[in-house]
Amino acid sequence: MIDKNDFYRKASLPLCRHLDLDTAVRNCMQVLGKFMPVDGINIQLLEPGLKASRTVFFGYTDDLDFVQLENAIVPMPPAIRSLIKKSPLPDFRIINRPAQDPVASYFMEAIEGEVSNLAMFLKKDGKRFGIVILGASGRDRYTEEDLALFSLLRAPFTLAVNNYLQSREITRMEQILDESFGRKSRRITVEDIVGYNFGLRNIIDLLKLVAPLDSPVMITGETGVGKELIAAAIHNASPRRDQPLIRVNCGALPESVVDSELFGHEKGAFTGAAARHLGRFERANHGTIFLDEIGELKPEIQVKLLRVLQNGEIERVGGSELIRVDVRIVAATHRDLGRLVAERKFREDLLFRVNVFPIMIPPLRARKNDIPALMDHFIQKKSQELSIYPVPDLGSKAIDKLMNYDWPGNVRELENIVERELILSRKGPLTFTDFDRRMPQNKLASFPSEKDALLPLNEVIADHIYSILNKTGGRINGPNGAAKILDMHPNTLRNRMIKLGIPFGKGRFRMG
Repeated sequence: MIDKNDFYRKASLPLCRHLDLDTAVRNCMQVLGKFMPVDGINIQLLEPGLKASRTVFFGYTDDLDFVQLENAIVPMPPAIRSLIKKSPLPDFRIINRPAQDPVASYFMEAIEGEVSNLAMFLKKDGKRFGIVILGASGRDRYTEEDLALFSLLRAPFTLAVNNYLQSREITRMEQILDESFGRKSRRITVEDIVGYNFGLRNIIDLLKLVAPLDSPVMITGETGVGKELIAAAIHNASPRRDQPLIRVNCGALPESVVDSELFGHEKGAFTGAAARHLGRFERANHGTIFLDEIGELKPEIQVKLLRVLQNGEIERVGGSELIRVDVRIVAATHRDLGRLVAERKFREDLLFRVNVFPIMIPPLRARKNDIPALMDHFIQKKSQELSIYPVPDLGSKAIDKLMNYDWPGNVRELENIVERELILSRKGPLTFTDFDRRMPQNKLASFPSEKDALLPLNEVIADHIYSILNKTGGRINGPNGAAKILDMHPNTLRNRMIKLGIPFGKGRFRMG
């Protein structure tokens, strides 16, 4: 017979003693393993606004190798949410066969093999706000006695999770106060890619296969799906991670300088070449070069790029020396390169060279289960950038509206819409009532002629701002930004855009 008082004292002490959730749970698991089967633990918070749960800890006890997955968002369909909220689902449950359980079966996809579970809901002010799930390999591992012991730990686990939440809030406040935090760059890892364990899981599997190699990679997908993020993750998961990652937007390079920018030039090679200039390939030596929108390259540049891929050699403009470079090439495009080859706008031999390992990123409309996680990520990120605290809550119907939208602008459009909503509703709730208001097409190439109907002043102003934003590609700040051209302070322009219903984001405006 197990002494319940002895069990409670030993198992609760780590949860009450340690403020760090990882340490508290690790030490608690060591104690639990002496009283019942324990191979892993999963702690989740219920997120009603996101219609999801947030995994704050998920780990196995093998060699005490724990993994903490902070802020992993798991979307829950209405049926699962209804069972958790409204059904007579007990606060404490034995789930010895999850595949036969209406709630646990939904989460079985992420679990390998047969498992048994003990589940315990955490409560705050009489409402369920989290759940702790204990796991053991195999079927029928837990008994009613195990459940009775585990249920004694609800208050200590509640305390540990509350300590974690308070610590997270303090960290968030410190980051907002630290103006330099948002400017600190760090490597993009697989875990930084929202959707790596859901909608992009297959893409991440491919990424892990090819990253350690030097094979060229071709990333395809619609505009705004996150091709540059995947390219950065490939570089940072490769043996070249400590060497440069040089990004090149092939479509943004002026035709007159693209040769010099990619391959460099010698002093005196042309008017204005006052010194030797190292091109992007030389700067990427021993590292990775990311050629975004490679389909925009002119045929003569494609020939030189083919030489780099075949021989690892470049030649600066105005030079005669062949320079060897060791560069891993990752390319990307939203265009159909096969069609461009048929139209003789892209070299077939170059396509064969760069398309060694293709990765196609699906559009957001094809992976809508990632929307709650993306929403959470962008709300946290933009709140920090805009110095908004506390972070506004989501309206009760917000996620449903976003899930029912097709997102033609993909992840970039979602990010822009979140930023706009935060500017409009700094104190919340974030309702996204008019988020799908479309930008008018072909707005004001020129002011109306005399025979056209007269327009209200606000519409004329809006048309003019659209025209300038199209010329700057949506850029507001900087010497070539719309605010400079309009002779306005950037914040004044943003406020005017909000009042006129003009969306933000470079992806919404065409250059020209």
